[in-house]
Amino acid sequence: MLSPMTNFHGFAVPSFHQNQTTFMLRSLIVFAFLGTSATGFAARFTLESAGSYALAHNPDLAAARFSIEEARARLLGSGRLSNPELESDLKPNVRGREFSFGVGFVQRFPLTNRLRLEKAVSQAELATAEAEVRAAEIKLVSAVRTVAVKILSLDGSKALKEKQIANSKELATTSVKLAAEGEGSGLEATQFELEAQQLSLDLLQLDSDRASLTGEARPLLGVPTSETVEFTGSLPEVSVPGAASPDVTARADYQAAQSRIEAARQSIALAKANKWADAGVGLSAEVDRSEDAPDGLETDGLIGIKFSLPLPFWNRNEGKIKEAEAATARAEKEAEALVAGVRAEAMAALGEMKAARRILDQTSDVLLPKALQIEEKILLFYKQGQPGVLLTDLLRSREKRLAMQQAKVDALRSYHLARIRFNAAMGR
Repeated sequence: MLSPMTNFHGFAVPSFHQNQTTFMLRSLIVFAFLGTSATGFAARFTLESAGSYALAHNPDLAAARFSIEEARARLLGSGRLSNPELESDLKPNVRGREFSFGVGFVQRFPLTNRLRLEKAVSQAELATAEAEVRAAEIKLVSAVRTVAVKILSLDGSKALKEKQIANSKELATTSVKLAAEGEGSGLEATQFELEAQQLSLDLLQLDSDRASLTGEARPLLGVPTSETVEFTGSLPEVSVPGAASPDVTARADYQAAQSRIEAARQSIALAKANKWADAGVGLSAEVDRSEDAPDGLETDGLIGIKFSLPLPFWNRNEGKIKEAEAATARAEKEAEALVAGVRAEAMAALGEMKAARRILDQTSDVLLPKALQIEEKILLFYKQGQPGVLLTDLLRSREKRLAMQQAKVDALRSYHLARIRFNAAMGR
């Protein structure tokens, strides 16, 4: 008789004497697991590679890039003369054989520099669209890196919790041994086990937060639902810049604002130029057949020149002019607000980076070493069963050390989030 053996990811291959239903059920589980493994690809990113991947695969950014093509198409069609007009006229005499027939050709020309202004407006709109897409790219990279920093920070907190769980289980084992030797109470082991279970709940919450952040990162990266998203690596060390003096003129959103101002100013001139409609110039040819007694029917041919000049009596385009002036004023105020906001954002981000750096230095160099030293001494005394060393002393020292380590993780997270905002404010 063949005995069961382990195969295929830990599933047992049954012997010939096992129940057939059990064998089929386990086979289905194996094939389902293998099928999931074959199709569930993992998209892995680092803090740096995530941004470049998002630029190439984000669907919203891909849609936004078509705004450039739209603006380029408007530029292609702007600044052109209107199409010429072909006119014809037939006037038959209903009581006889007389008639007249005429053909005319009319081309309209602007009396102002309207065509050049239309071209200038379209060029400014194209520059605006290009700058807005560049600003959207910077915003997307910042959003992706923000999520990546949060996920990597959660991974750091998770690793910290896992170490604490292992430590609690070790202390529970030590407490059981001390209780068996009559130097402790079994209640202490139960408390350590309870602490390990509470930390396990914290791990579940971290996993839940990570799943939420992963769901937030998926549409930013443009990763399909058939693939999992993973961020690898760790947060780099801190390096605080010396000063925050952003070159606002290099920012894409500022360039977009300036292009909007230029388009609005050209629109004012265009609205004023449109007060005069196009003048029409053309040629006409006419054939007139009439009956002149006693000579009979005679045919006469006429050639003429046409000219039409619209007069701005009732509509001087005042509404469009006022609208363009208001749009220009609004664009100028938005640019001023952008400059002030960028400088304030850069200063605030730099301040946060410096504060996080001080917390990291204080925690790493002073507080955490002291907390570790105190905990190691109390733990040694506790394992030796020395009198006067209580379980509460050990738990309190561990709690402080855990708080210091978590503060270090949080400070590093705050630093990198502030650095992302700082780089975005600097137009990087």
